[in-house]
Amino acid sequence: MQDRVDPTSSDRCEEDERTAIVESYGILDTPTERDFDDLVEIAAQVCEAPIAVVNLVTDKRQFFKAEVGLGVRETPLETSFCRHALLEEDFLQVPDAALDSRFDGNPLVHEDPMLRFYAGALVKNRDGVALGTVCVLDYRPRTLDRHQVRTLELLARQAMVQIELRKAVVEREESIAELQRVLESRALVARELSHRIKNVLGLVQAIISQSFRTSAGMDHKELETVLAGRIAALSRAEDNLTQDGAPTKDVRRLVETVLAPHGTERMTFEGPQVALSDEQRLGLSLAVHELATNATKYGALSSPDGRVAVKWSAGADGRFEFRWLENDGPPVAEPVLKGFGTRILSSIVGHFFSGQTRIEYRPEGLHFELRGILQAD
Repeated sequence: MQDRVDPTSSDRCEEDERTAIVESYGILDTPTERDFDDLVEIAAQVCEAPIAVVNLVTDKRQFFKAEVGLGVRETPLETSFCRHALLEEDFLQVPDAALDSRFDGNPLVHEDPMLRFYAGALVKNRDGVALGTVCVLDYRPRTLDRHQVRTLELLARQAMVQIELRKAVVEREESIAELQRVLESRALVARELSHRIKNVLGLVQAIISQSFRTSAGMDHKELETVLAGRIAALSRAEDNLTQDGAPTKDVRRLVETVLAPHGTERMTFEGPQVALSDEQRLGLSLAVHELATNATKYGALSSPDGRVAVKWSAGADGRFEFRWLENDGPPVAEPVLKGFGTRILSSIVGHFFSGQTRIEYRPEGLHFELRGILQAD
């Protein structure tokens, strides 16, 4: 039988598909394995051949998954006997390669090691696609008897069984590894949720406790309004934390979300895109809520001409600055009694940023400044 010459585009497409199937088994370039080594040992003994191979062939190379008598794991495809076997239905036997025109000029036949005999059974998957062969070679012309041919065919089937089994084991291990990653991820989420819930409950407890402590002079309705506003701010901050998408982590988006209920027509925002960690977003949300509430009740936003400028910056070293600047509002004086809102601004928020805050009651309006360090999520 003559080798193919000038393959058509259809042949090329089929060969590309076959190569993709061979590669999909993930067996190319894998170490030797005892199960495959046993197959070539049996083939060599039964066929009384000095060389036996479990060979996998792509469109560019041939790889020996197991071999005896060669001492290498790969030889050039151009001199391969097995590439000719792939053109057969199930089996190829070459009694004397020196007399076969398909091997004219083949250095393996006409030079050292002077191979003369070849017999190979195709290794096929369930769809009939040939991945390679189980083959034997000899230095002398000869033929195999029916028993030896049948043995090679059975060994080729077993090679395919081992390849399929190996693939199934690899896929099972990958599935187990993926399941483990999913379980670890869920455990991490559960711990994070637990941690966040504890933090939120702690803040709620502190808000309620401190609001009652500083409620002297408030009637029931006013205290209820203050508490509702602060807890609503906390709720909005948590909503902001759980929304999907990176933009919600940005300072501008966070500030605009918190200030939306107060109206932003008399506010300006200036600063680069800066992403905050979940805890820092929560802390800054509470601070902005308190500043806006105070400005609406007593500060710049309580008069028609008042203005608020919100500015922030971030350095390459991770340093973060945030400023709230009120102007053109009513005269401002430092309060004699400082409530929980002031405590949030003066001490609590700074801890979220491993930094510090400063409040100045200037004649033109309240100025708040936060300096800290950005944290990775």
